Amino acid sequence: MTMSRWFKKGVEFINALADQWKGSSDPNPANENMDTVAEEASGADSIAVRPESKISVKIEEPLNQQEIERRREIVRRFFNDFWRSSDDKPATFAERLNRAEGHINERLAACGETWQLDAATRKQLGLPPPKPV
Repeated sequence: MTMSRWFKKGVEFINALADQWKGSSDPNPANENMDTVAEEASGADSIAVRPESKISVKIEEPLNQQEIERRREIVRRFFNDFWRSSDDKPATFAERLNRAEGHINERLAACGETWQLDAATRKQLGLPPPKPV
């Protein structure tokens, strides 16, 4: 079974349990689909499912050039703010960016941006990768 089919089966199972829970006060409804799902699941009695719970998968689409430039400008502004008052600067841009990353991410969150400066974002924006820890 492929990963996507496995995931789909899991979502179907969870949704079926949620529907069963909110659809009837009878713990054992006479529903053929539910019986099949329950037979396929091992250890289903130990799973707690809330009807309001929904599984969502967010797949971020590739950034267009305008969004890349907008994000680069934001990073540049926060980077410059961080280093503006410091005389003790590392020699390379990559080292400076590594030291400023926490500040940049705090500022991004504070101004409502939903992305953070991490390895994937650095790659998208054409910035040096973070220093390995």
